[in-house]
Amino acid sequence: MKDVRVNNPLSLGTISYAANNVEGLIVKDKNGSTSYLRNSPSIEMRVTHVNGKKYHMYFDTVIIENNILKGARSRFIQGLNREISMDSIAKIEVQDGGKKFKYQN
Repeated sequence: MKDVRVNNPLSLGTISYAANNVEGLIVKDKNGSTSYLRNSPSIEMRVTHVNGKKYHMYFDTVIIENNILKGARSRFIQGLNREISMDSIAKIEVQDGGKKFKYQN
């Protein structure tokens, strides 16, 4: 993990949090074509449980620790995290949510 800052699109200032070091992902679209998706603070992840329930988190906060997927659900409320057992996951989808978050130097 590394400490990062992103702009706060709702007001002035920045938001700080710990992000993973993943540079990007090779992803497959619904037609089966693969492409490279560069990691950014606007990449969102949707996890579907085997029971069909869906959960969202920001991809750059996601880590796997002891067979548990952990990630942040909000940029604005620190500590609002989700933990999901890898055994209960049926599908993981990622997308650029189009939010105006950008890493700050």
